[in-house]
Amino acid sequence: MIGPDLLEPGLVFLQALRFDQGSLASVRDRAFEALEQSVGGFVLFGGEAESVASLTEDLSTEAGRALWFAADLERGAGQQFAGLPTLPPPAALARHQAPDNAVRIAAGLTARDARSVGINWALAPVLDLDVEPANPIVGTRSFGSDPELVARLGAVWIEACQASGVAACAKHFPGHGRTTGDSHSELPSVDSAREDLEADLTPFRAVIRDVASVMTAHVAYPALGSSGPATLSPAILRTLLRSEMGFDGLVVSDAMNMAGFSGSSPASALLAGCDLLLYPTDLAIAVRGLQEAVRRSEPLARRLQEATARSARQLARFSGPGLASAGGPQADTSSADLDSLAAECVTQVGAPVEQILDPTLPLDVCGVWDDREEPGRPAWGAAFRAELAAAGWKIREPKSDAESAARPEAYGNTQRIVLIAATPQAWKGRPGLSEEAAAEVGRLLATGNSGKAYPIMFGHIRTLESLGMPGASAACAWSAEIGAERSAARWLNLRVRG
Repeated sequence: MIGPDLLEPGLVFLQALRFDQGSLASVRDRAFEALEQSVGGFVLFGGEAESVASLTEDLSTEAGRALWFAADLERGAGQQFAGLPTLPPPAALARHQAPDNAVRIAAGLTARDARSVGINWALAPVLDLDVEPANPIVGTRSFGSDPELVARLGAVWIEACQASGVAACAKHFPGHGRTTGDSHSELPSVDSAREDLEADLTPFRAVIRDVASVMTAHVAYPALGSSGPATLSPAILRTLLRSEMGFDGLVVSDAMNMAGFSGSSPASALLAGCDLLLYPTDLAIAVRGLQEAVRRSEPLARRLQEATARSARQLARFSGPGLASAGGPQADTSSADLDSLAAECVTQVGAPVEQILDPTLPLDVCGVWDDREEPGRPAWGAAFRAELAAAGWKIREPKSDAESAARPEAYGNTQRIVLIAATPQAWKGRPGLSEEAAAEVGRLLATGNSGKAYPIMFGHIRTLESLGMPGASAACAWSAEIGAERSAARWLNLRVRG
């Protein structure tokens, strides 16, 4: 029997470090306390890039060994770390006129910026299919609904990211796209037949030989033999993923603090086939519980040994400054690529915007924010207004949305842009606009007798369709980051003014 005292159960956990929920001092204290539990690494949320880079360096030095530093980077490193650029989401990249090249550039920029702050593991790309309009959590995070397209673009993203020295992660296996619930707040179940689920598996099959890691879904799939979350299903992880599909990389759980995993034990996830466990709700209790379980179970001890050895092998590929994997040439990317890429991903619907707006007339810019509040974020629309003003547009001082909506007749013979933010977010519970937000958008688009209004959606393009404007002119900028505001303004100015 393997001596349990020779095993380190802490190595299978990645502690969460939330710069967005505490002071820098408290985050550092939490991180160094986690090192005392011999964690395998950390998953980071938020923070200034300079502070993140300093902490990852200090932790590596203190540990004296390689660590995983992971982050959700589906839209570039700026999605998490202030001071680094954000990128268009996968749905936008897929609509680019040269999607493969757009994805390659995006993945290369993501990896470059990630390594600049010590991140060696990008928890991306999402390989879920965007096949369920009522899905509250996938949407623009997906490359689309076509399994072959998602497979191709996912493979391009993974190759470019890993060739630039950062591990990639295909998620959420075996596919979160058919759910109508959010696994952050519940345990969804996909009741489709096995034949239908083959489409969901297509993107994962395409990358299984190359991707460093696969993330499990906290979703039940009865047709695949799982009445509970896939994270706890040997039939899905050990039989389907390992034996049938031949995956030999890391299997990592989605966050353990999500409702879809609630009440489950680390030992159960490990025995099911997970190698690493993200975001334990209480690290000390999780480590102690796993240690006690290992003492009682020889199979669990063997599973722990296997998992830590597999993690060490993958970590060796993506450790050290400037390291690139053997997956292919590093992506040739620059910051200039970002500016052009983001603007090129803005998608036009209906009549060209240059037929709607006149750059010589004053412009009223209104905003409807239908996402969760983001503390410290500049006012919605401020970056958009500033970008157009700098380009010479006559931007009127923004009035309150209530005032603008209450007196639409006052805006006859004028023009208005309505900026609409509605993106997929954890715990949000819906994919598009609330009834209140949709009504507000309708009021703002009613500009009077001869006025013209142009909506720009910062979210999924199908949310525009839900507004009931068949044939109307509009644009979709796909995500609500400040960078997306600037990109949409640059796109608009280029189209209208040339």
